[in-house]
Amino acid sequence: MKMTQSRLLYSWVIITLICCSMLLYHSANQSIKFDANILNILNVGDNSGALTKAARKPFENKALLLLQLNANSASKTYLRQLNTTLTKHVAIQTVSFNPSDNIDIKKLISIYGDYPLAFLSDDAQVARDKDDYQFIIKRYMQLLSQPTNPLVTLSIEQAPLLNIADWFTARFNQSLWKQDDEFLYIESEGLRYYPLFIEFVPKAIQIDQVVTTIAQLDQALSQSHFSEPVTIIKSGLAFHSAAVTQRIQFEMQLFSALSLIGVLLLTLVSFRNLRPLLCIVVLIAASMLAGMTALVVVFEEIHLLSLVFAISLIGIAVDYGYHIMFAAKYTGLRGTSLAKHLAPALLMGAGTTLLSYLLLLLLPILLLQQVAVFVGAGLFFAIFTGLSVITWWSVKVTTEPAKMGPPVAPPRGFKLLLAFLVLGSVVAIPQWYFEDNINMFNSTPQHLIDNEIKVSQLVGNQQYPRFISVTGIDQQQILQRFEKTRNVIQTLTQSAFELKGLDLWLPSIATQKINAQWLEMGIKQQQLDPIIAMVDPLSVEKMFSKSDTWLTADKLPEFIQHMYPSIVKQNNQLVGILSYMGPLDAVLLAQIQAQLDFPINYYDQPAQYSAALTKLRHYILYFLAMAVAALILIMIVRYPIQVGLKLAALPILVAFSALAITQLITGSVTIFNLLGCILILALNVDYVFFLREHGRLNYVLKSIFLSATTTALTFGIMVFSKTPAIWQFGLTVLIGVTLGWLLCNLLPSAILNQGKNQA
Repeated sequence: MKMTQSRLLYSWVIITLICCSMLLYHSANQSIKFDANILNILNVGDNSGALTKAARKPFENKALLLLQLNANSASKTYLRQLNTTLTKHVAIQTVSFNPSDNIDIKKLISIYGDYPLAFLSDDAQVARDKDDYQFIIKRYMQLLSQPTNPLVTLSIEQAPLLNIADWFTARFNQSLWKQDDEFLYIESEGLRYYPLFIEFVPKAIQIDQVVTTIAQLDQALSQSHFSEPVTIIKSGLAFHSAAVTQRIQFEMQLFSALSLIGVLLLTLVSFRNLRPLLCIVVLIAASMLAGMTALVVVFEEIHLLSLVFAISLIGIAVDYGYHIMFAAKYTGLRGTSLAKHLAPALLMGAGTTLLSYLLLLLLPILLLQQVAVFVGAGLFFAIFTGLSVITWWSVKVTTEPAKMGPPVAPPRGFKLLLAFLVLGSVVAIPQWYFEDNINMFNSTPQHLIDNEIKVSQLVGNQQYPRFISVTGIDQQQILQRFEKTRNVIQTLTQSAFELKGLDLWLPSIATQKINAQWLEMGIKQQQLDPIIAMVDPLSVEKMFSKSDTWLTADKLPEFIQHMYPSIVKQNNQLVGILSYMGPLDAVLLAQIQAQLDFPINYYDQPAQYSAALTKLRHYILYFLAMAVAALILIMIVRYPIQVGLKLAALPILVAFSALAITQLITGSVTIFNLLGCILILALNVDYVFFLREHGRLNYVLKSIFLSATTTALTFGIMVFSKTPAIWQFGLTVLIGVTLGWLLCNLLPSAILNQGKNQA
C-alpha cells in the first residue's frame, strides 16, 4: 500500500514538472497568444472566418479622432502641437490631418503615368459611354488653368491629356470634408470637427499591448494643453479592443483573487489548521496548472473570456478537497485506505462532471471548447491530486465518530421547497423567451458605442461590420465583378461613397482597354484636336507607344494594397471583398442580384452572429438533453431503477428551476444561462453521490455545505461583472447551487437509504 501511495506521489510530481516545463517553454518563446473579441469565439458555420479577417485587416490598426474646436488660430496651433506630440508616440506609425498627406504623390503618378490612356475618372467614363469627347476637352482646360496643382505638373509629361490628373483628383477628393489651410473639417449643428487620422504600429495593437497603447494615447491627449476643454470623439477597433481587454483582464484578476481569498478563509475557519489550507492551495494550483497547460497545447490562441469562465474550476476542485479532508478528520483514515473509501463517490461525481464538460467539445463554439479543455484537464488533475497528495497529507486530528443525521421523519421543508421549485418553473414557462441578439453580449463601454454612432452620423461608418464578396477564377474577373457590383449599387442607392474596394485604384484590364481605345480613337478621329494641338508631337508618340500596357495588382504601391481587403483563396477559387458602409436590406439585395449575372454574398456581421447564436442555442439544448439522459443512465446503472430515477430527478429539477428563476428575474434566457445549467447538473450530481454513498453523516453534510458555499462565492462574484455573458452565467449558477444545497440538505433519509438493504 505504501508502494502504491509512493508511486502516485512520484507520478504527481512528474506530471507537475512536465506542466511547468511546457508553460515555461511556451512563455519563453512568446507563443501564448490571447484574444478578447467575443465575435471570434463563435462559428457562424459558413466558412466566413477567413473573409471576416481579411475584411477587418485594413481597419484594425487605423483610428480616427474628431476634435470639436472653433475656427481660430489658437485651435490650429493646438492641432499642430497635438500632431507633433502624437507623431513622437512609439506606438503610432503615422498621424495626419488628411489621409492623402502620407501619400507619395510623385511616386504614385510615376507608376500610373506608365499607362497614360488607361485611366478615366468616373465622370469621364460617363462621358465615354456617351461618346462625349467635349467633356475631356473641358476638363483638360480646367486642369491646365491650375499651374500650381501638383497633380497637373507631375503628370502632364507622362499623360499629356491630363486624364491621369483628373483621375487622381477624383481619388483624392474628400467630398465629405471642407478645407481650412492644411486641415480638413466637417460641420454639424453649428459645431466644427477637425479630424486626426491615426495609423498604429501593427504590433502595438496586439492583445498584449493594446491596453498600454491606448492608455498612452489617452495620456498624450490629456496632457495637450488648450485654453478650454476639448471634446474628442474616438473611432477605431483599437479603442474597443483595449476597453474590452482591460475589463476582462481586470475581472479575471479580481474574481480569481476574491474567489481564492474566500475559499482560503472558509477553509481556515472550518478546519482551524494550516495544513488543510495548504492542501486546498495545492489542489487549486495543480488544477489551474493542468488546465492552462492543456489550453496552451491544444489552442493557438486563447480567448480571455474562456479564462474568466474557467475560474469556475476553483469552485469545482475544492469540492473534492473538502470531502477528502472532512473524511480524514472524522474517520481517521489516511493514504490508500482513505482513497479507497472515497474513490467510488469521488470518481462517479467527477466522472459525471468531466463527461458534461467534455461534451462541450462537440459544440462549434470556441469559447466552450476552451472552457471544456481547461476544466477537463484541471478536474482530472484535481482528482489525481486529491487521491495521491491530499489523502496522504491529510489533517492529523483525533478521530471523531461519524454523526448520522436524524434517521426518523424527513427534515421539514423538503416538500415545501419541492413545491416551490415546481410552481416557479410552471409560472415561468408561459413567459419563456430566448434572447439571441449578439448585441446583448457586447461588452464595449457605452461611451465608445456612442462615439461610433456619432462618427457614423458625421462622416459615415469607419468600421467593417458589413461586406460583400464575389468569387472569380482570377483577379481580373473579380475586379470586373467589383466594377459591375459598384455600378449597380450606385445606380440603385444614388450613393458613390459606400463601397470600398481595390477596384477604386485598380480598374480591371478590360476597363483599362476600353478607356485607352476610346481616347486613342478620339485622337485618330481628331475629336481631341484642341488638346493635341497644345501637346508636343513626341509626347503624343510616346503616349501611343504605351497604349497596349496595363496596370496590374503586383505593380501597385504597398500602401494602396493595404487600404483594402485582400483577395482570399477559398475552396479552390478566389474571393474578393468589398467593404460596404451603408444599409442593405433583403429587398435591395434582391434588386442588386437581379441586375447581376453572377452571385454576390452579403455579410452582415451582427445579423450573422445573432443567427449563429440561435443555431448554437439549439445545439446546447440538444446537449443538455444528452447530459440529462447520461445522468439518468448512470444513476439507474449504479442504483436500483426507482432510486436512480429519484436521485437523478433532483439535479434536473434544480437546473430547470434555476433557469426558470433567471427568466423571471431578467426577462429572457441566453446561451450562457443554458451553459450554467450544465454546471448546475454537474455540481448537484456530486452532492447527491456524496449523500447516497456515505449517508447523512455529519462530515458529509459539512463538506457539502462548504463546497456549496465556495462554489456560490466563486460564481456569485460573477454577478457583478459588466460583461453580459459572465454575469448571466454567474447568476444562473449561483441560483442553482443555492437551490441544490437547500434541496440536498432537506433530502429525507428515506430516499437516500431506499434500496440499500436489498442491495
